[in-house]
Amino acid sequence: MLMTEKRPLKDKIQGFVDEIMALEGVEACALVSRDGLIMGKCFEQHVPASTFAAMSATMLASSEASASIVHVKPPRIVLAEADDASILVIGAGSGTLITSLLNVSADIISVKEQLTEIARRIGEEV
Repeated sequence: MLMTEKRPLKDKIQGFVDEIMALEGVEACALVSRDGLIMGKCFEQHVPASTFAAMSATMLASSEASASIVHVKPPRIVLAEADDASILVIGAGSGTLITSLLNVSADIISVKEQLTEIARRIGEEV
């Protein structure tokens, strides 16, 4: 789906959330500010999405701080793998992150590539 400049920001964000949720293996996602505030989301009702968003932003910020300490460029992506799911956080422009919950059947490499392209577009449009 191509986003257009004339759509309201809320609609653009929802369009990106819908596009992310359509990826095979994505169970939940949110577009989040780098401060951890939710811009758009798709989570089950019982999941505390605001806490997940804040902690995901913290994951990326902590990895950026760690990289800085060892004089490495800041990471664009942080992946946390568990036995039953993975959490993938990707920078999407200067002020936005994609946070996603992936099921165990997700092809992480494929999802990461697709999310990277969506993140590029978000960085241009949001």
